[in-house]
Amino acid sequence: MKKTMISELKEGMIVDSTFMIKGKTFGTGKTGKDYLTLIIGDRTGDIDARIWDNAKDIDSMIDVNNIVQVRGRINNYKGKLQISIDEIRWIDKTSVDLSDYLMTSARPADEMLYELKMLMSTIADEHLKALVTLFFSNEQIVNTFKASSAAKTIHHAYSGGLLEHTLNVVRLADMIVSIYDGVDRSLLLTSALFHDIGKIRELGGDFTAEYTDEGRLIGHIVIGVEIIDDLVAQIKDFPRELALLLKHSILSHHGELEYGSPKRPKTIEAIILHYIEDMDSKVAGIKAVIQKEAGVDGDWTSYHVSYDRYFYKKHYLEMIDKEEEKNNE
Repeated sequence: MKKTMISELKEGMIVDSTFMIKGKTFGTGKTGKDYLTLIIGDRTGDIDARIWDNAKDIDSMIDVNNIVQVRGRINNYKGKLQISIDEIRWIDKTSVDLSDYLMTSARPADEMLYELKMLMSTIADEHLKALVTLFFSNEQIVNTFKASSAAKTIHHAYSGGLLEHTLNVVRLADMIVSIYDGVDRSLLLTSALFHDIGKIRELGGDFTAEYTDEGRLIGHIVIGVEIIDDLVAQIKDFPRELALLLKHSILSHHGELEYGSPKRPKTIEAIILHYIEDMDSKVAGIKAVIQKEAGVDGDWTSYHVSYDRYFYKKHYLEMIDKEEEKNNE
């Protein structure tokens, strides 16, 4: 049986296909009836699903990262697609192609890594160049970096997402640095490269990006500073002030204390990094919101709690269709 992809689902469809469980929550409704909420997905996206019958028994039979055969109806629940599951059964992973179920960046990781290396090879400061070279020479770190997600759910939440996000931020930094005088290009690009590096240890897991103990207890910002300290310690006579400026950019890139930054940006480079990193994160997150609801009728998305607003999806989806038509000519 041909697999139905998440991206193909439309309101009112009856779906009978295999998916990966990416999240699971057991609950009891106001009437006392048990239910099971799942997040199921494949390489094209994910969708919420509900099980109302035999919820407790099914909960004990399946778990996150399992592949399951699902039969149910696609409903519109508060403006979002949701599967009401009638039947579900566990599937042996060896019987499927796992690449169908793992979300990855649209661009090949090696291609993005090569572009990132080429950009970083143009920085002028000898100490920062040595730091970047040392980073790229660590095969274990780089391989983890290539495969990591940039977030659990909000933006670039897929394998290769951290590399994609980092490359975007470095490219934005390189574009904007020529507009303003007095900006240290080497420091800005290096800060952009390392701003989220702590996520290689904050998020783990072979199929889904789950928080590690280190990630929950310390977080990627502090982990990132630890990684930089380890690298700097291996470089002879690395200037103390330069290390402080670099670490300040990492510590302040979320912008405000309430958003998780231990410090607020206090240098031009840190200010620029904060805004371009925030922009890339938000653009990617909003695109993901729209794409997830592409199969729902209407010109607007449902209300999104994280962004505190609705988004007009009609124009964006029309632009995507035009780009696809142009590429297929």
